[in-house]
Parts: sequence; C-alpha cells; structure tokens
Amino acid sequence: MKFEDVTPARGTTDTDLVVEKHRKAATVKRTTLRVLRMILMEALLLAAVGNVGLAQAQPSDPHMGSNAAPARVVVGAYVNDVQDLNLNTHSYAMDIYLWFRWRNSELAPAASVEMVNAFDLWGHNTKVTYDEPVKLATGELYQVMRVQGRFSKKFLLTNFPYDHQQLVIEFEDAKHAAQRLIYQPDSQPLAINPRLVLPGFRIGASRLEIEIFKYPTTFGDPRSDQSQSHSRGRIVIPIARPVATYSVKLLLPITCLVLCASLMLLVRPTHIDAQLGIGITSLLAVVALQLTTNQELPNVDYLVLMDKIYISAYVYILAALAVVLRTSRLIDAQQLPHAEQLQRRMFVVLTGLILLVCVTVVCLAILRG
Repeated sequence: MKFEDVTPARGTTDTDLVVEKHRKAATVKRTTLRVLRMILMEALLLAAVGNVGLAQAQPSDPHMGSNAAPARVVVGAYVNDVQDLNLNTHSYAMDIYLWFRWRNSELAPAASVEMVNAFDLWGHNTKVTYDEPVKLATGELYQVMRVQGRFSKKFLLTNFPYDHQQLVIEFEDAKHAAQRLIYQPDSQPLAINPRLVLPGFRIGASRLEIEIFKYPTTFGDPRSDQSQSHSRGRIVIPIARPVATYSVKLLLPITCLVLCASLMLLVRPTHIDAQLGIGITSLLAVVALQLTTNQELPNVDYLVLMDKIYISAYVYILAALAVVLRTSRLIDAQQLPHAEQLQRRMFVVLTGLILLVCVTVVCLAILRG
C-alpha cells in the first residue's frame, strides 16, 4: 500500500498555508454574496412587474368599473308630509323616510346617497335612525334615514288651472357608479301617510321608479374614458287640482265680466255714452283680474290657459266697442233701424264665438291635463 506524501513543499511554511486558506475562504464568500445579491434583485424586479400588472388590471377608482357584478341595494320610501308648494319657485318641501338593505359590508348606501334635485340645500336635514347598520337574520345590513327639505321640479303650466303636476324626489349614490352599485325596489317600495293632505290638490297613485342615469361627462376625471352612469331612484307623486272648484274660482269672474260687457250690445244704439262706459269699464276690470291671477304664477315664456281666456275677453270687448262706433255712425246717417239690426246680429255672433272658443280651450285643457 502506498501513502500520499502530505509533507509540505520545500520552502513553504505553516504561516503561508494559513494565509492561503483564508484567502480562498474569502473568495468563496464574496462569490456567494454576489450570487445572492443577483437573486434578490431579480426577485424584486419580478415583484415590481407583478404589482404594475395588478394595478393596471384593477381600477383605482370605484367609478371606473369592474368585471364583478354590481352590488344590489334594496330601497324603499315612506312619504310623511308635503308642505309649501310654491309655483313661483317651482319648489316644494317634503318629509320622507328612505330605507336600504344590502349585503356587502364595504358599502354604506345611507352615507353615500345624494339628493339630486335638492332646492336650498343649506336647509336640508338628514338623520339616520341607527348609529351603525343593523345586521338582519337574513344576513343583510339595514339602515333607515329621514330627509327633510325643499326639492325642485320645473312645472309646465300650459293648462293651468287644469294642469297635472308631479312632485319628484330623485336620489342616487354619489360615490359608486352603476358598475359598482345598483338600486332595486323593495317588494312594497313606496308608502304614503294616510293622513297626508295637500290643500288645493288631489294626490294620485304614487310610485318609486329606478333607472340608470348616464351623465354626458366624465367630470374631468382623466382616469375615465367614458361618461359615468349611476343608479337613480325617483319618488313620483302625481297631483291635480279639482276641476269643479277651480272652474268656479277662476272662470266664473271672467264669465261675469264678459256678460256685463255684452250689455253694451243690448242697450239701444242711441245711448252711446252708456255703451262706451260699459265697454271701457269691462275692459279695465278684465285687465285687473288678469294681473291678480298672474300673481300666483311664475313668469313663463308661453301662454297658459287663463291667458288665452283673457285674450278672448279682450277681443270680444274691443270688437263690441267697434260695433258701438259703427252703429253711432249709422245713427248719424239717420239709419237707426239698420243700426239696431246690426247690433243685435253682432251680439249673437260675438257672444257665440267667445263661448265656443272658451269652451273648446277649457275642454282641451281638461283632457290634456
């Protein structure tokens, strides 16, 4: 058996061997640290690329949409009172309760709801019933809120006083778009206080509507390349004035004035002073009556029903005055029989025309509402 000679080389000392051993160990350590450093840098780079891809895949704003189905929030309302309907400002005060039921604990519909058609927002009072949403046995979250304030909807008064109007409250989630949250009406979505009375109006069948409202703008958000859509709820309360009551209150005075004006065509043509006095007085009375009626209405750029009736009265009185002037000329020409015949004929024609016009426009207004 042969043994390897492990005797140190000639001229090599123990000190040199120790130095050589430490040098090799230091070289191995540096190489190992360099490899670990490279592995760590590659891992950090891969993590950064993954975060960028995740950020691009998921929107940073809930308005930007998501592939996930929108959360459904069940909504309902109770109308407690309607107050101070003001036609001049197209506004009305209402006291309502809204309730919400939902399952996603990340949402807070009662906190993010916004009244879209609020009027005098500084005067609105909103209060939630529970400090925190109540967890129901079904697993849903439940919250109720009370809203008191004025709301606005532009009234179309073309057929006044036989117009049909709608008192509307519109609300939507101000924080989440329709891709994130959508309203769903409750099984009994709307209830009205059975003691609710709106003086001067009759309340029709109310309803709660849900729609997707699309804004024609991104509101300056550079992260969005399309306009936003929100789920919107609409509480609609139809109202109308009683036909018989307002016919007496508004049509009876002008009818009496027209009948008084027609007397100028029943007086003998020889009493021209009395005829002119009746006509001018009736004309001034119609003007005063129209000014009084218009005080209840806002300034609009179209004719309402009462304007048409007043214009018919003006035309009737002016035409009757023209007949009086014509008959006076005939009397001056010694043609009294002809003047009386003309006056009687024009009384029938003018009175029949104004009655036909007024009855037609009133019936059309009642039918159109």
